[in-house]
Formats: sequence, structure tokens, C-alpha cells
Amino acid sequence: MKIEQVPTFKRNVKKLKRKHYDMERLKKVVKLIVENDVEELKRKHKLGIIKGTRPTVWHVHVDRSYNDDWVLCYRIENNRLVLLLLTTGNHDVLKHIPY
Repeated sequence: MKIEQVPTFKRNVKKLKRKHYDMERLKKVVKLIVENDVEELKRKHKLGIIKGTRPTVWHVHVDRSYNDDWVLCYRIENNRLVLLLLTTGNHDVLKHIPY
């Protein structure tokens, strides 16, 4: 599966790095998404769908033990098998998801 990052995602990751967020935790969640480990994502990362979005946008909590407010929003484009990383940060980013 190919992984693409939209500019908003890259910008938000840069902000989180400056705030000393652990990017290894983000990489682990992306790996779970690529491996399609739905059970692990549901159990440990609160996998869910953002209602009212077309195409469907998913969200997971990156690290609930450290910061339950850190979310990752993504979309999977089936016909191209592309994981499109849309944004990451606190719940306020859900208001500004790039489609």
C-alpha cells in the first residue's frame, strides 16, 4: 500500500515534533493501518468513522496512555490502494479536515 501525506498532515506533524510528541507512536499506528489490524486499532486506538464525510474518513487516537487527545485522520482509496494521511493533532483538527 502506498502512503501519501497531504500538506496539512506534514505541517501538523512538524508542529507536533516541535512540541516533542513521540513520532514513533504515530509510525506504529500507521503500520497498524497498513497491516489492516482492525481489532488492534479498535481495542487500543478507538478506531472510528467521522460521520458525514464522503469519501469515508477514519480517525484513530494515536496514544491514549500519553495523550488521549492526539488523533490521526486518514482515508483509504481502494481503487489505488493508497493510505492518504489527512491530518493529526488534537480534536480541533477534525473541524478542518482536507478532503
